[in-house]
Amino acid sequence: MSSERYQRHSLIDWFSQEDVFKANIAIVGCGAVGNEVAKNLALLGVKRLSLFDFDEIEHHNLTRSVLFRDEDVGHPKVLIAKKRLEEIESTINVAAYHGDFWNTLTLKMLETFDCVICCVDNFEARLKINQLCLLTRTDLINTGIDSKFSQVEVYPFNKAKDVACFECNLPISAYEKIHERYSCGWLRKVSFIERKIPTTIITSSLTGSLAAAWALNIIRAQGADISSRVLTDTFTGRSSTSEFTQNLNCPACGDLRENISILSSRPRIESQFNFTETQTSSVILSEPVVVSASCVECDIEKQSIFKKASEFDSTFTVCPECLQDTMEVVIKDTFSLFELNSQFSGKDIPVKYVRFDTDSRTHIIEMEN
Repeated sequence: MSSERYQRHSLIDWFSQEDVFKANIAIVGCGAVGNEVAKNLALLGVKRLSLFDFDEIEHHNLTRSVLFRDEDVGHPKVLIAKKRLEEIESTINVAAYHGDFWNTLTLKMLETFDCVICCVDNFEARLKINQLCLLTRTDLINTGIDSKFSQVEVYPFNKAKDVACFECNLPISAYEKIHERYSCGWLRKVSFIERKIPTTIITSSLTGSLAAAWALNIIRAQGADISSRVLTDTFTGRSSTSEFTQNLNCPACGDLRENISILSSRPRIESQFNFTETQTSSVILSEPVVVSASCVECDIEKQSIFKKASEFDSTFTVCPECLQDTMEVVIKDTFSLFELNSQFSGKDIPVKYVRFDTDSRTHIIEMEN
């Protein structure tokens, strides 16, 4: 590696190039902000980046994405981003995961990262990333943009166990975005269309720069020890900083035990669920599942299903026999050990992980692919 490439960095008295070389950072979302974050970290000298995105490049991405070209339209964002980052810095090691991060980013992988930078454009994905980083105590940097404003938040989960998480200070109205996408039973609404956020390179580049700077502080062990947010008007330069305190009633972190253990297991319900009732009273799945379905009007036999509710859309409540909206669908995310072992033994757990709590510890079992 040429020492001349980073020679100017060496003139900065607080900048440790060796620490930057050793950093290992995940970027979830490779759109406008993700492009800027990845480009900045590569130019700074970070040698290990992991990119997660399920999307393909479209023409409108080209005005805001420095790593994409006309000939890249139709190709996966992560693969093109990886290619261009390797052109920027030939010695960089970029791992590209094309698909939903919920399926490709494991808890074991998360534990190896210095931080995760969230560059997604939907609320539900932010909730899930927050959830995973909470469990692994991995520092999280969350970004958000619109046509004018830039928002960057840091959640230093690795520094302290009692810091606020992304959900701690969300108003009830924020969850309406999820309700727009799902019915009351967590079935997808077939008529739902994801609204896209209009923005410019000005907003995304400023956001990407600040997110990379905060990642640099985490690498230097100079990161914040309290959750905070910087909101910037990218056209006037005015900004404000807010600090967050933990909400003990938070749905994400309020009932987590002080100690968290993470294991992995085959998804088949067998011996891994042979806990005694004195250890735990219930097992919580990471997402709701459809347990069964039957028509309240027809005599069709009740179906045992046990699949993720998000795999079904709202038309599932229409009976295939009488064609009426009369299907009674049972959807749950919490089960007793007796239910799991007696009703679903031999079936595969269809979700990312299951959780159960004992007096002093939260136990997570992640399902192996």
